[in-house]
Amino acid sequence: MQNDEGRADDSVGAYLARHARRLVRSEPGLRAGDGDAVHDARTATRRIRAALAAYGDDQEPLRAALRELGHALGAARDPAVELHALRRILDAEHPDHVRGPVALRIDEDLTAARQAGLDLLGGLLGRAWVDLVRLLDEVTDSPPHVRDLRTGARSAWRRLDRTVDALGTVADDELDESLHEVRKAARRARYASEVAAAAFGRPARKSAKRARALQRVLGEQHDAVVRRDTLYRLSLQAVADGEEAFTYGRLHALAQRSAADAERRARPLVERVTARGHRSWTRGPSSSR
Repeated sequence: MQNDEGRADDSVGAYLARHARRLVRSEPGLRAGDGDAVHDARTATRRIRAALAAYGDDQEPLRAALRELGHALGAARDPAVELHALRRILDAEHPDHVRGPVALRIDEDLTAARQAGLDLLGGLLGRAWVDLVRLLDEVTDSPPHVRDLRTGARSAWRRLDRTVDALGTVADDELDESLHEVRKAARRARYASEVAAAAFGRPARKSAKRARALQRVLGEQHDAVVRRDTLYRLSLQAVADGEEAFTYGRLHALAQRSAADAERRARPLVERVTARGHRSWTRGPSSSR
């Protein structure tokens, strides 16, 4: 058992250390408001949070600091991604279908939202950042003791099962939010499996790959829903300012169609991730940390 525990500790410790380094290295780019740095930091933050959720023990101060940072990174990153997508979609429209200062309104709105996110992020790059780096150093110097990687991974996958099961009981107006919860649970199961891959190899990587596929498609669905809601909000502002709402309605319909298409493509992926066969590596003697 000692050798197994040693491998488990090494797997979690190496994963946390790798992504902690990635997060710390992003600091100069974050201070400069660089989009790539924000993306890298957000991905590293999510991976650390997922590893701690699955395998950590009594790490609440660090997890709370990472949640706060993750919120700020999302506030800075999401409007930039949405702006890029809407510019691309708008550029593909026939000029006759673009009525009024649509591009200008979209640019001003989402650029302001991104700046607000960067301001929020900037507020965390002082004392809060120093404290976060200290907590990261502590957890990488003394990583969580894990007796069995299967336990944490199995818990993450069961969480995904529960969110999928809940889809059958939600009202239509709650489906988008429920799918977003499935996406987040798939991401957690994916990262928990990535940690375990160092010990379980190909089977764990196969599970991570399935979770990643679902996460990506549901990410497309969520992005389309966000675009739809943004376009509706901007259309109301445009009408209040005496502008035409035709283009917003057209783009709103495209976003609605994209969301529905992604939801359709997600269905077989849900079946694949909830299948028990690919997760046989998570089954074994249960043990507590």
